[in-house]
Amino acid sequence: MKSITFEEHYVIDEIQKETMKAASADPNGVPMKTMLEGLEQKSGFTDADEIKYHDKRIKFMDEQNVQMQVLSYGNGAPSNLEGQRAIDLCKQANDTLAEYVKEYPDRFVGFATLPINEPEAAVEEFKRCINELGFKGALIMGRPKDGFLDQDKYDGIFATAEALNVPIYLHPAPVNSDVYQAYYKGNYPEVTAATFACFGYGWHIDVGIHAIHLVLSGVFDRYPNLNMIIGHWGEFVPFFLERMDDTLFADHLQHPVSHYFKNNFYVTPSGMLTKPQFDLVKKEMGIDRILYAADYPYIEPERLGVFLDELGLTDEEKEKVSYTNGAKLLGLE
Repeated sequence: MKSITFEEHYVIDEIQKETMKAASADPNGVPMKTMLEGLEQKSGFTDADEIKYHDKRIKFMDEQNVQMQVLSYGNGAPSNLEGQRAIDLCKQANDTLAEYVKEYPDRFVGFATLPINEPEAAVEEFKRCINELGFKGALIMGRPKDGFLDQDKYDGIFATAEALNVPIYLHPAPVNSDVYQAYYKGNYPEVTAATFACFGYGWHIDVGIHAIHLVLSGVFDRYPNLNMIIGHWGEFVPFFLERMDDTLFADHLQHPVSHYFKNNFYVTPSGMLTKPQFDLVKKEMGIDRILYAADYPYIEPERLGVFLDELGLTDEEKEKVSYTNGAKLLGLE
């Protein structure tokens, strides 16, 4: 069964040299070199995310029955930089991706990279990417330097997404240095701390907290037609929807907390092909709110093409998860 997969990444060597240097400059932050070495050791990943490795990407897609990948910038995104350099590098990344998508329009669509630490520029780049480059949404890697996107100055990003009827994917990134020092450093090796803080656990919690921030701030009351996407089976949020409705005091909102996750969020597996998590997300969120994703090339699931056949779904349900939910969200129908 052919699929559209939503969390698939590329990088550009020239941009990586600058962003990774900046990411490693904070002596109290996550040690990026150690974290990436841990990723390589655990997954076998090396540099397959470089956009020029087209043949390898297509080979994986064909082997796993992936009709289309939604491409977004991967580890070391320029969106995490500040100032004019962040603006310029995001534009460079988006222009490069647009040329690639244009060359292979039947296999790829693009999600914009936004300079989120410069919110006015982020709004303008978002509009340019949708209206001029033909992208179908944006992916935000992590959160701004000064907190979460629930602050008033970032409101224009969500207003733009709703007005243009395109989704925003909220994706993990290394946690802030104060969070790393307080929560993830411990009496164990540095590589353990680095991976604990990132793909081992920590940055998933960070995205879940970010998503709850957006709900509690009233973003979805202001923009009720806004669509967001979160990966890794919802970054732990679906497992606590009932608890939050029962115990989290949010009477200032128009609806219970769970309402927003069930009506404004989509969830992907991000390559975590696990039935218990799928079953819970299906029950809590509904089959119409699940999209498919491999997290290529950081994860290259060998069962991506057959996983949905193992879940006891009807043909209609499998088609929704693999293709039609995504095609509808992206306006490809």
